[in-house]
Amino acid sequence: MEYGPLKLVPERRELVVDGEPISIGSRAYEIARLLVEAKGDLVSKDEILRRVWPAPPVEENNIQVAISALRKALGNHAAAIRTVSGRGYRLVLSSARTNLPANTRSLIGREGVVAHLQGLLEKHPIVTLTGAGGMGKTCLALEAARGLLSHFTDGVWLVEMASLSDGSAVAHAVASVLRLDIPDNLAQPKRIASLLASRKLLLVLDNCEHVVDSVAELAYTIAISNPALRVLTTSREPLRTAGEILYRISPLAVPPEAMADVNRLIDYGAVQLFVARTRAMGADVALDPANVKAMAAICRRLDGIPLAIEIAASRAATLGIVELSRHLDDVFRLLTSGFRTALPRHRTLRATLDWSYDLLTEAERRGLQRLAVPVGRFTLRMATALLADGGDVGDPEVVLEGLVEKSLVVADSVNGEMRYHLLDTTRVYGQSRLRDSGEFDTVARLHAKYCLGVFASAESDWQGNAQADSLDELEYMDLLGNARAAIDWAFSSNGDAALGLCLIVAAVPVWMFFSMAMECRQYMVRALAMFAANPQPDPDLEMRLLTAHGMALLSTMGSGTDARQAFTRSLHIADRLDNRDYRLRNLWGLCSLCLNDGDFRAARKLADRFYDFARAAGDPNATAWAELLLGGVISVLGELSLGRRYVEAVVQRAEADVLNPSPNRFLFNRRVLALGLLGSILWQQGYADECKRCLDESVNEALSGADVLSLCNTLANWVCVLTLERGDLPDAQRYMTMMVEHAARYQLDFWLLWARCFKGALMTRQGDLAQGLCILRASFAELGSRDRHPRFTKLRALYADALYRAGHESEALAVSEAGLLMAERDGHLWMLPEFFRIKGCALWQQTGGRTCPETSRLLNEGMNLARRQGSLWAQLRIATSLVRVNRPNGRLDEALAMLRDTYARFGDGFGTPDLVEAQELLKEAG
Repeated sequence: MEYGPLKLVPERRELVVDGEPISIGSRAYEIARLLVEAKGDLVSKDEILRRVWPAPPVEENNIQVAISALRKALGNHAAAIRTVSGRGYRLVLSSARTNLPANTRSLIGREGVVAHLQGLLEKHPIVTLTGAGGMGKTCLALEAARGLLSHFTDGVWLVEMASLSDGSAVAHAVASVLRLDIPDNLAQPKRIASLLASRKLLLVLDNCEHVVDSVAELAYTIAISNPALRVLTTSREPLRTAGEILYRISPLAVPPEAMADVNRLIDYGAVQLFVARTRAMGADVALDPANVKAMAAICRRLDGIPLAIEIAASRAATLGIVELSRHLDDVFRLLTSGFRTALPRHRTLRATLDWSYDLLTEAERRGLQRLAVPVGRFTLRMATALLADGGDVGDPEVVLEGLVEKSLVVADSVNGEMRYHLLDTTRVYGQSRLRDSGEFDTVARLHAKYCLGVFASAESDWQGNAQADSLDELEYMDLLGNARAAIDWAFSSNGDAALGLCLIVAAVPVWMFFSMAMECRQYMVRALAMFAANPQPDPDLEMRLLTAHGMALLSTMGSGTDARQAFTRSLHIADRLDNRDYRLRNLWGLCSLCLNDGDFRAARKLADRFYDFARAAGDPNATAWAELLLGGVISVLGELSLGRRYVEAVVQRAEADVLNPSPNRFLFNRRVLALGLLGSILWQQGYADECKRCLDESVNEALSGADVLSLCNTLANWVCVLTLERGDLPDAQRYMTMMVEHAARYQLDFWLLWARCFKGALMTRQGDLAQGLCILRASFAELGSRDRHPRFTKLRALYADALYRAGHESEALAVSEAGLLMAERDGHLWMLPEFFRIKGCALWQQTGGRTCPETSRLLNEGMNLARRQGSLWAQLRIATSLVRVNRPNGRLDEALAMLRDTYARFGDGFGTPDLVEAQELLKEAG
């Protein structure tokens, strides 16, 4: 156990100083042991009392007596024991074996890195810490070196290269620090290596990037001459010498943007550093939600770069944290007040990047400027497209490699392929340099054209010719970020509006692929406004814009009037251009709008027309969608068996027979919707278990493809309600939560309103009728005219049923009557039997349980309609109600016979609430 000239021999409880054993008492020995173990860190008085005098009480002057005895025993090293007033003691042994500066600040968020570096130095002769400016390379190197002082008998020595003007002074600087007796003109690597051949030391060479060649020569020469010697260097680029091992410093961990848990935000190293440095400035930092979220935003904006965070913390101490977070658009103007004791290039964020920029070749400088245009990660192909047209930029691959080595471009291996990105601060800096050069618009145009090419190929691929390399590009390149940047430039005063319009149309599949329908809708509004302001004789472009606009409105439940106008106008153009693909897209859109409006009779006509066009075009994908539309419309119109045949044909169709559709062609995952719809039909026909299998598969299919629009549709149309009807209340709650989370994340407000309605219905089944009805009343009042949407028809029935069960007969009659009128008017015929049942039961309950002719008429009409439709589920519920309403007057035989006959036709689902209730009634009757 050693520290500097001090060595402890535990088995003999002996202290050795400069090789000589020293006789000391047991208390002094224990204190010496604590100080040596701490290796220069503070040992508090409390720790000394706890470890050396475990049995209280002990006066503090006992420590002073033991320290005094220890100092006397150390002789010439007595001054090494330093008193830290009011706190404790530490050993300071810097004069003989190291020139490392004392540690004045704690290292935050890097604890594991220090240990890893120390492990590398045990195994490798040369270790280079590399990374962008401001990452804290020097702090990490010094902290790792301090912890290794006891491992090197000849010390740990720091040589600062920042002040050297050229490489010729490197060897002399090393010789001077190590106090080697060499004349200036003989300070050469080989001479230094010969003098260090027998020494066991660690040499820390800091800030080497501007003299990297000379440092590489020196490090290699002295390392191969002495296996016991180690060299630790910090540089923004590697030495590229034999024996070197690289450790690239990454930014501090920053919390993801979606994270909202304040307690978890504080756990990230970047946030911890910000808190510590702000408090060190004397600011009283309250860790309330607003402050912590603002800190997280600041750290993300600064890429987790320690230097930038420390400078920001100093500004936060005066501006306030939340205020600072609002003014980070111009980080270089704001972050200008670093530490006065820092090197000049570390006093501001811009100075740090200026230093790196000045060390680049001219080709690398222009390369950095051009690569600052892409957003997020980019491929070598994009880099080549932006650099190849750069005149004297040089070989794109060589330039990119140089920028990666100099830590200005970050390279990541993703599935065996390299992806690149600039830290946001570096990107802002590069763009400012590009604007200064006058080339920004030229490079922005190249970037926009490249994005257009990628997007155009993506649309083609998603329509059936998927190519692995194209999909790989789409998966790993930040397409949406690049789309935004390219469109913003194209619509700027120096941009190209026509190129921007083409970009928006081509980017629609990408927005839909990532379920960013609301963003797509916003860009379509912007594109149409630009198209109207700059009319172009391009009917094909207008057709594509209008169709995309209609699809975006449809997927976000936007204005039905606007969507209908867009689809109708686009269909007219498609007919004029004889564009079969867009004719089908617009017919599908118009049919879907009729479904959303609840006008199923009009939807039937459009679905038939769509089906005929699809078959005539020989388009199997469109034909499958036509079958799904027909199946959905026909089943809602009450023809369950025919509707089921259409839908089963879609589900059973082999994947190889149908080309994968473009997401902006028919918007949704056809299989997800087909399974959900089939589950609904099977439920009505009495196949409860098969229904559950289809619904589960529908949800899993949507989740596996991260298809949010299709997921919300299947959850709202079928899964949530039918799970509730099955009596699976925990699953119903889980599915509702799933829908809320996805709808909120993707700003699909329509689905959130639906979820609130469903929450009310769920609560009425969970036993909280009063609160559930309160939510249902408020939700339907908020809906207004939107309650015509078929997704709310079933919820209206659940609402009316809950009112009836709660004893609010008048309300139940009003809601069920409104449901009957709407269902008859718009063709929601599949729900008529249920509305007849609820209205009849509410009327019976309102008359005090006396069966009246109107009650019997309503229930019998509902039963007859359910039989014609083939809805066994509706027949069971009506038969059950008939038994209940006829029990008081003794006319049960016919009702019981009807219930027994209906119950006997079920083959599964006997644990569902409706079948359980029927079974109990039959058991009571005997």
